[in-house]
Amino acid sequence: MLAQGVPLLLAGDEVANSQSGNNNAYCQDNPTGWVDWSALGGDDDNIGLVAQLIELRRRFPQLRPRRWVEGRRPDGSFGVLWLTPQAREMTEQDWNFPEGRFLSYVLAPVEREQAALFIVLNGAMEAILFTLPNVGGYRRWTVLLDTTSMQQPGKELGAGVQLQASPRSVLAFSGAA
Repeated sequence: MLAQGVPLLLAGDEVANSQSGNNNAYCQDNPTGWVDWSALGGDDDNIGLVAQLIELRRRFPQLRPRRWVEGRRPDGSFGVLWLTPQAREMTEQDWNFPEGRFLSYVLAPVEREQAALFIVLNGAMEAILFTLPNVGGYRRWTVLLDTTSMQQPGKELGAGVQLQASPRSVLAFSGAA
């Protein structure tokens, strides 16, 4: 939901419906192919998270582009910047780190008056320290999403502030000048 393009959600994903690992369940007219709603309201209920992600897609048009996104442009502007945990632009060497489990990027707004979007993905089993970027004139970042609830939505933080991305977490921030 935080990547560009068409989101791929299957009915029941929001309640952890797994089809028991069967990726070809369309021809199963039995519990394997039926949506199991028993997790609704339970520990595996992700309806609130899916609703938050849908709202982010509605609010940020850069998640719904009509053409390919560009990285750094010759004039210094950008469509997307891929960043290291230290908020530096990634180099070729950074992309070739075989055990990398952290990815962060800033999507520039489509229109000047809109906000940038900073996404942090930590797939590691340990927390990773990261820095809020100071790019494109964005000096303040507002927490929009933290899948571990360590950061409260609406909290405003300055560029350069260091935070922890909890293990296996997703964070999203909107940027302002």
